[in-house]
Amino acid sequence: MPFSEENIMLTFDKIRDMERLEKQSKKLQKAPEDVVAQLREYIKRKERGEKTSSDITELENIKATIKRLFELREGKILSAVLDTVRTGLPPENMSQQEESLFYRMTDELKKYREEFFSELGKEEKTSIPMYHVRKTLPTFVGPDMKTYALKENDVVSIPSPLDELLLKEGVIEKIG
Repeated sequence: MPFSEENIMLTFDKIRDMERLEKQSKKLQKAPEDVVAQLREYIKRKERGEKTSSDITELENIKATIKRLFELREGKILSAVLDTVRTGLPPENMSQQEESLFYRMTDELKKYREEFFSELGKEEKTSIPMYHVRKTLPTFVGPDMKTYALKENDVVSIPSPLDELLLKEGVIEKIG
């Protein structure tokens, strides 16, 4: 069960469930948008008051579980950057912070790839410009007779002259 509720009361079991779901899936799992604030509040609650040795052990376990969850998501985001640069398909279920990081890394990797292949004196077959979709459009057939489904916030490659029309209409914006 994905954790998409915004104001769930976190418990150690729920944090472990989030980690387990993240570990079991190749894709990023849905997490509350304010998951960082919820985790911070949960740790503060656990740090208050007198501590027994079992409380200290539990707090260490909580922090270790949160770290593993973070590292799982971090690894998936890094893999998604490579996949997106190569295919143009961004992942789902990223928080705003993760999405910001994702697009910064994607832009940097695209620049690196373009520089690398331009230094070789040849263009890479997949060095097609990438675009960020600003407005969702109904599915349509382009001048190349291919079907396109553009959804807001997707990252796509679009051939000329279709890209020029969509840029002019404000439907897409070039990345990088």
